[in-house]
Amino acid sequence: MEIDKEARLDTATAARKIFELNQLKVAQVDGVVRKADGTVVGRQKWLVNVDYSLDTKESEDFVVNAASEEEANMKVDELLSGVAKRKGYQVGAVFVNFSTPKVNIDG
Repeated sequence: MEIDKEARLDTATAARKIFELNQLKVAQVDGVVRKADGTVVGRQKWLVNVDYSLDTKESEDFVVNAASEEEANMKVDELLSGVAKRKGYQVGAVFVNFSTPKVNIDG
């Protein structure tokens, strides 16, 4: 039991030192980790607007956590595939109108 507690303390101390050495900060508003110069480390929220066809043609905005535009588009494809599977359909054509970090839209 003592070993587990010590290991957790060592892990927490190591993580804190990594944050301090790299001058990383976590934004309280969105939980995104940024370097001191403002560049994003890891994943952030992406807004992806797509037109797709299941039983009717629809247009919808999706917000997903992703590290890049390609990953955001892949996650939306996976979401649409899951929706189609639950409804017993196959996903038709999917057109991505735009993908952008959500912070660009919200300001």
